[in-house]
Amino acid sequence: MEYENVGSLLESLLDDLFGKKYKIVSDGYDENKQRIIQLRKHTMHLTLILTDIISYDLYSYLTEGIYEIGDLHLLTNRLLETKKICVAYNAREMNTTERLYPSNRQGKDTQTSGL
Repeated sequence: MEYENVGSLLESLLDDLFGKKYKIVSDGYDENKQRIIQLRKHTMHLTLILTDIISYDLYSYLTEGIYEIGDLHLLTNRLLETKKICVAYNAREMNTTERLYPSNRQGKDTQTSGL
């Protein structure tokens, strides 16, 4: 897939996410010229990274206001709905290590934890 095609695919994905009331928290480029967009809707956080593909990471912090089992059920359904939208755009789901640690702290390069 060409970068232009992936870029326009990302814009379509963002349009769908805006329709679901996601708001952009930050949008910029890292040192590797990857576009990183962070979105939020209530307690849900979504990170999109554009390289030659679209990668996404979706998570929620339960300490941000989930108090009853009904709220948790609603949150789970919303997370799954968002995941389905991302998958429909052929986005690749990142693992937690990719989100939390820079590339020089992942896999064989990790010196402290051996991940």
